[in-house]
Amino acid sequence: MLLLGIIGYLIFAAILIYAVRSNNPLIKKTTRIIPYPAAVVGNSMVTVNELNERLDSARKFYENQDFSNMGIRIDFTTDDGKKRLEIKKKYILNKMIEDKIIEKEAIRQGIKITPDIISQEVDRQMKEYDSESFTKENLAKLYGWSIEDFNEIIVKPGMYRERLAEKIKAEDPSFKEAKEKILKASEELKKTHDFENTVKNYSEGESAKNKGELGWFSADQMLPEISNVVFGLEKGRVSEIIESSLGYHIVSVEDKKTEDGTDKARLKQIFVRTKTFGEWITDKEKNSKAYIPLREFYWNKELGEVEFKSEDLKKFEEDLKVNFPSDISIMF
Repeated sequence: MLLLGIIGYLIFAAILIYAVRSNNPLIKKTTRIIPYPAAVVGNSMVTVNELNERLDSARKFYENQDFSNMGIRIDFTTDDGKKRLEIKKKYILNKMIEDKIIEKEAIRQGIKITPDIISQEVDRQMKEYDSESFTKENLAKLYGWSIEDFNEIIVKPGMYRERLAEKIKAEDPSFKEAKEKILKASEELKKTHDFENTVKNYSEGESAKNKGELGWFSADQMLPEISNVVFGLEKGRVSEIIESSLGYHIVSVEDKKTEDGTDKARLKQIFVRTKTFGEWITDKEKNSKAYIPLREFYWNKELGEVEFKSEDLKKFEEDLKVNFPSDISIMF
């Protein structure tokens, strides 16, 4: 009888979680003990409790901030605030699914990050910046997190992402092809000194349609990897290969001037695009098996992301993106 009673309660709790969307204190306690899935990603899952705890931490962060100097007041108890919290929940779930996909792919490629490795890295950085007590105090105050929570939620996914990105860049065929192409362009340019013809033979993107012409730029209008090189070159000089987040560049400084106290340079480039790590992950997400049993969301395989089922919430989210792109309540 006791076993039947337990099974009956677990089924009843599941109905409240998935059909009624109840989040009362008893259900919260139940999800801390029983790992009800919020999302199933391959052979791993994001639990309802993990998702709720992340959302509670985000809410705590916003409610502990003073945004009055920005003219913003966040009240998650209003209808508008509840919708914003739902958007935040969606973003968090999407990030948790992405983290699972990245970790799974990283492990598949031989990358393994143990708790000891994570702790050593965090300890090293806190000692370097003398920030241990400050970090612990602020994590507890702003998010309700311990250092262990921070390691698991922020540091571990970040390390997997960084190390997988490095491995992909070194080994993925598309990155190798792009590197080979820009090296050939560099060799041809050094032999012929014909920038426009090299653009024609190798360059990609919009600038290639205009003989490599980019126009006038100040440093803050360029990618930092490019501006750091460009403003160290004299007029008429051509850079070596520059690697950026977009791909590979060879830049010619056509002219320079100072306008209203700001240094500017007119540039041409030979550009070979590489897929960003974000694009690479999106492709993985589109090919990943993910299932979301929660009533309010579904996994859009075509986009590789979490979507609302409610048309009202979809419209509300789209309006925020269009009219309030820097809305603080759905950032971070």
